[in-house]
Amino acid sequence: MQNINHVSLAQLKKNWAWYFALGVTLNIIGTLAIIFAFVSTIFSVIYLGTSLVILGFFEGIQSVKLHQLSRFFLHLMLSILCITVGLYVIFYPAANAISLTLLLAIFFIISGILKIVFPLATKVPHAGWLALNGAFTLLLGILIFQQWPESGLWVLGMFVGIDMLFTGWNWIILSLAAKNLKIENVH
Repeated sequence: MQNINHVSLAQLKKNWAWYFALGVTLNIIGTLAIIFAFVSTIFSVIYLGTSLVILGFFEGIQSVKLHQLSRFFLHLMLSILCITVGLYVIFYPAANAISLTLLLAIFFIISGILKIVFPLATKVPHAGWLALNGAFTLLLGILIFQQWPESGLWVLGMFVGIDMLFTGWNWIILSLAAKNLKIENVH
């Protein structure tokens, strides 16, 4: 087990520059996604629709390979559903972005309320942090909902951009730590 860990660490150290470049690239793309939130929102929705269409094609292929009639129809129906919904999402990305943003706002509001109420109803060691997280989640949901439907045209792209920024910084931090690793020869 220790040899596997040693090999993994050695590979991490050897390739630290690639991880650093990945982090910088994600930071650049994330920043652009935030600046051009409408474009990244539309792109994200089209990506989702395309993923559903591809999934639908694989479900269709799976249905043909099945020998039981009941399973064939299940996978065929799933295939038709995925392709139909995926194409609808692709052809109407702005409307779907607005709908998805409304669902996201409702999710944040309900999730925030639950994160505030749960620590009050039960004893948990991290009650304060959970309630604070809930308050921020609730506030975020309310802010998105207050600006809806306009928020539907930029929220998803901004969230994707923020996620890319955090992921990019994680890769940069990992790469710099990997660069400075001290690896002992273990045989």
